[in-house]
Amino acid sequence: MNKRGQTLILFVILIPILLGMAAVVVDVGYLISKNVELKEVSKTIIEEVMDNASEEKIKDLFLLNDIPVENLEVEILDDRVHIENECEIDSIFGSIIGLSTYQVRVDITGIRENDQVIFE
Repeated sequence: MNKRGQTLILFVILIPILLGMAAVVVDVGYLISKNVELKEVSKTIIEEVMDNASEEKIKDLFLLNDIPVENLEVEILDDRVHIENECEIDSIFGSIIGLSTYQVRVDITGIRENDQVIFE
């Protein structure tokens, strides 16, 4: 019996599945990295402006870090700075299945206690 073509058939079937799985891994990794970046930038901004916070200063710092501020909400109280921001990031491979953008959101509050900033 001649079985020379069986490996080729398996290869043709499995390659798109493996490429699809790799594309999902890349997109999820990109999404997680952007989420962590947004959270870390927000924490740094809160620490930076805690003593002299203003909404304009916070917006400027986000823009300096190339983070959009269209959906930025800032609440400044005595010892508390609360930031909510939502950004759209472009998908790398998600456009193949109709997901051209992803939403990344941060909701973080910094509170000053004993000369330290604690995050909620």
